[in-house]
Amino acid sequence: MGFLSRWLQFLKERHEPIGITVMIFAFFSANILMANPHDPITCAGIARLLPGFMLVWLVFLHMRLFDEVKDYDFDRRHNPDRPLARGLISLGEFTAMTLLCILTEAALSLVLGWQTFVTYVMVLCFTLMMRVEFFIGDWMRPRLELYAITHTFSASMIGLLIHSVSRSADPSGASQAFLLFALGNWFVFNVFEFGRKTFGKEEERDGVDSYSARLSPWGAVALLMINVIIAWICFYYAAIKKFAAAATWPMLAPSLVVSLMVAVAGAVYASCNDKKGAKIYRGTVTLYLLAYPASIAAAIYLQFYR
Repeated sequence: MGFLSRWLQFLKERHEPIGITVMIFAFFSANILMANPHDPITCAGIARLLPGFMLVWLVFLHMRLFDEVKDYDFDRRHNPDRPLARGLISLGEFTAMTLLCILTEAALSLVLGWQTFVTYVMVLCFTLMMRVEFFIGDWMRPRLELYAITHTFSASMIGLLIHSVSRSADPSGASQAFLLFALGNWFVFNVFEFGRKTFGKEEERDGVDSYSARLSPWGAVALLMINVIIAWICFYYAAIKKFAAAATWPMLAPSLVVSLMVAVAGAVYASCNDKKGAKIYRGTVTLYLLAYPASIAAAIYLQFYR
C-alpha cells in the first residue's frame, strides 16, 4: 500500500475521521459558546476559529498517535490485528508523522498569538507526560481507574486551549464559570473511557483488563454514573455563574436528558450482562461523548440566537 493509503487505513481503523471530526466540532462549539456565548464569531473571528479548530483536531490526533505507540507491545500480544501491531506502518514512520503533527500544531498556535501558544505548550507538556505514563507506568497500569482519570484530564486542558483560541487569553484569564465547565470536560471523557472498557460476560478476555471484570457490571455502571453526575453538576453551576437568569431549564434540560439516557442503558446492561446489552451500553456512551457537548452548544445557541 502507498503512503497515503496506509495512513487513510490507519485513520479509518483507529481515528475514524468523520466521527472524530463531528465529536470534536461539538466539543469545540460547547467550549467556544461557554467562553463567548453572545457572539463567538464576532468576538473570536473566523480567522481564529478555523485554525483553532484545526489545532484542537490535531491535538486529538497526536494523542491517538501517542496511545498507539504506548500500547504497541500490549497490542502485539493481545490485539495483533491493529495497524501498528500488524506492521501497516513502521515505528519510524509513525514517529516522524507524530513529530510533523506536533510541529504543525505549534505553528498554528503561534499564528493564533502568544497566549494561545503558551496554553498549547501546557497541553503539549501534559500529553507528553501521558505518553511516558507520568514515569510510573508499570505501577499505574494495573490500577485501571487511576490510569484512566490521570489521562482524561487532558480534556480539561484542551478546554482551556479552546478558551485561549476564543478569547486570546492564557488560562489565568478564564472566568470561574469557564473553569468549572472545563473541569466538567474531564468527567465527560471519564464517562467515555469507563464505558468503552466495559463488556458482557462472554466478551471478557484473559489478559485484557476491564471495569466490568474488576468492579462487576453494576460497579462499572455506578463508577461511570458518578462521572456523568459530576459532569452535569459542573455544567449546572457554570451556567448559573455565566448566564444567571438565562440559565433556565430550557438551557439545562437537554444535557440532563442525554445523561439520563446513559443511566438507562447502564441499568439495562448491568441487569442482563450479555454481549448485546454491553454493545448497546458502549454505543450509548460513545453517543454521549458527541450528544452531551452538542446538547449544551445547541441550548446556549438557541438561548441567545433564536
